Amino acid sequence: MFVIGCDAEKGDRTLQIRIAAVMKTHCIGHSLIDLPDSYALKSGVSGFFTPDQNVLEDGDIDLQVRPVASAAEFQRQTQVRHGELANDAGLTSKLSEARDLSDGGKLFRVHIIDDAYQSEVHWLLREQYLIASVKSYKNQVAQAEIMLLEFLHNVVVPADTNDLRTAFCLGDVVVKGNYRAESSSFNFRSLATADTVFSLDIDTYGKDGTESLHQRMAGTNALLKKFGVKESVLRKSENSIAGMRAQEWAAAIRPGEHGSAQDLQFILETKRPQPSPATPKIYLEMQVVGRSALDETGALALWATVTKSIRPR
Repeated sequence: MFVIGCDAEKGDRTLQIRIAAVMKTHCIGHSLIDLPDSYALKSGVSGFFTPDQNVLEDGDIDLQVRPVASAAEFQRQTQVRHGELANDAGLTSKLSEARDLSDGGKLFRVHIIDDAYQSEVHWLLREQYLIASVKSYKNQVAQAEIMLLEFLHNVVVPADTNDLRTAFCLGDVVVKGNYRAESSSFNFRSLATADTVFSLDIDTYGKDGTESLHQRMAGTNALLKKFGVKESVLRKSENSIAGMRAQEWAAAIRPGEHGSAQDLQFILETKRPQPSPATPKIYLEMQVVGRSALDETGALALWATVTKSIRPR
């Protein structure tokens, strides 16, 4: 159990952050992270995958995963999407084909312009509504859709740890297979502590930027400096996370004209010379607003607990 915060008054301010919960483990890409158990993904999650193939000039697949209440609701939403595409009155992006799939899913082919198409497949996997889409050029739409339908079989709800061994976690599903690129963005929120949110970008093979986190935050082009936001740095450090070097930066921010209201911003970014499933690029943010932002000590303690929990699967 992890507990921080108090209800004691400090001057005329009441410290608000109070978390008393078992930490829950979430699978993110090829890594794990622990958050207070009231936190869950907000409105699903999306990922980006480039299969290891040499047939298509551009074979990037976008995958969206979101919860759905029932099979009937899935059907309703696919009908809505069908209507949106069929009724598009624009000069481009015309629906050229809508096909029922054997597993109850639906394939939509949209003619963008000239020899360019976007194909998207909608299907139901347990209680998850999934949409996988790919763009194709130079009249390669048939090949792109073959690849897309093959990709569907790699997206599974893990039945045991074998499904997790080399797969990429994306919410309640995992994506199996070999990819040249794989990345995702996660947003975690809690109804119990709505003023503290976590957002995370993970990229297995993405390269480090030319400037480090510390260099960007201190540089003249930093957004906080451009907008004249007052900041008080709470933490600036370099340490080891999941066997990788990582930089952290945290600050109290006062964005108002008079700088009276305070928010807290925490950022972590990994630094690694050789990208791999074991050493992904991780960018984690924690935002704290409202009265909870008055408890800097509690927020720092929560941040330390969460960041230290990041580990390979």
